[in-house]
Formats: sequence, C-alpha cells, structure tokens
Amino acid sequence: MSMTMLDGVVLHRRPYRETSMIVDFFTRDNGRLSAVCRGVRGGKSAKSNERKSAIQPFQTLKLSFSGRSELKTLTQIETLGRGYNLHGTVLFCALYINELINRVVPNEVAYPEIFDLYLASLLRLSEQDNVEIVLREFEITLLQLLGYGFDWQSDGQTGEPLQADAYYSFVLDYGFQRLLGQEAHQNCFTGANLADIARFHWTPSSLQTAKRVTRMAFRPIIGDKPLKSRELFQKLEQKK
Repeated sequence: MSMTMLDGVVLHRRPYRETSMIVDFFTRDNGRLSAVCRGVRGGKSAKSNERKSAIQPFQTLKLSFSGRSELKTLTQIETLGRGYNLHGTVLFCALYINELINRVVPNEVAYPEIFDLYLASLLRLSEQDNVEIVLREFEITLLQLLGYGFDWQSDGQTGEPLQADAYYSFVLDYGFQRLLGQEAHQNCFTGANLADIARFHWTPSSLQTAKRVTRMAFRPIIGDKPLKSRELFQKLEQKK
C-alpha cells in the first residue's frame, strides 16, 4: 500500500503482543482496514503516547499504512480537530454504529458515501438528535449503499404501491409482500407505517417497524454472532 495519507477513523482496537495493538480503521478512500500499531502499549516516549491518544474510537484522523497483506502496519497518524461528544446512551449508539460498519462493510473496498454517512451520523448523535431516528436512518441508508436496499413503497411481487390499510410481510432479497389479513406474528407491518418510513416521517410506530425490518435485513449479512454493542446496551437499559 502506498504512503498516501488517508482520512479515517478508529472502529475497534485490541491488544497485540506486548506493546502493540491491532486496530480496525474505516477510511474514506480505501474502506475498512486492519493494521498493527506498534509501541502504543507500555511505551513512555512522546511519540508512543501521542499515537496511543490518537487511536481512540470516533477520532478523525490522517493515516498511512504499509504492507500488502490483509493486516497492514500503521506508519503515520495525525489527528484532525476534536472528536465527538459522546456519552451515556449516545456513546452506546455510536459503538453500535462502529460495530455494524466493522461487521458488514467488506475489507479494503472504498465506500466514500458510507464514510460520509458515518461521520454525519456521529455528528447528529453528538448534537443530541433523537438517537432512534439517527440509528434507523443510518441503517436504512447503509443497506441501500451496500446494495441490499429494497423498495419501502411498493409490493415486491406486484409492483403496486403499498396500501395504507393493508398488511405486509418482509421477504429477504424481495421486499414487502401483501398479506391477506392482519397476521399475529413479528413479520407483519401496516402499509401506513412503511409509507412513513419511506419518507423518513417518524412516529413511535414507524420507528418500531423500521427497527424490526432492518434487523431482519441485516441478519444474513451479520451472521449468527450477536453484536456486542447491542448486548451492552440491553444491560444498560436493564439497570435503569
């Protein structure tokens, strides 16, 4: 990989050997990358401390890497401005966004629009926007940008516009299919709620519907391994 400086952020980090870390980065022009960051654990030099303070989640960075294997080596890092003001529930939401990016975005594939969406979502969270709205809009847009999007306004089988008073089920790789009547199961949604979601018109009901649909849509992409951030958030909610 060239020494070109890349705009990026830290998604996740973990200890590696005695003094290093493996850090998952998300860059605008080279996508998601994993790299060894040497000398950031236990070192006392100014350079070591500077690098350690830079590789924090949600910090915007300038980065360069070396190596042709899947695991790169971080060669240079510079911080850009200040990080985002994320605390409490907002922090858990941001961690969820990081983990989702890390799990669903392919390695070393550039997705500049997803990178911009990511930064915009962090900014909205830091400005205390409604976290449920931020997360649902992030998930829906992420699915579209990855090529897994679907039409929220039309029947996937007939192509006809969804009817507000009708009920629909969600089918992977297909979209919504009309049900003959209201079914008493999880995969049942009103046309009115789906129409609201298509316009990003949010009510408690449309937010709940969007959450249920996006979880079904992401399930085959994420796989069976649970999201740690979701488990941590659930534990936080239980303690309240």
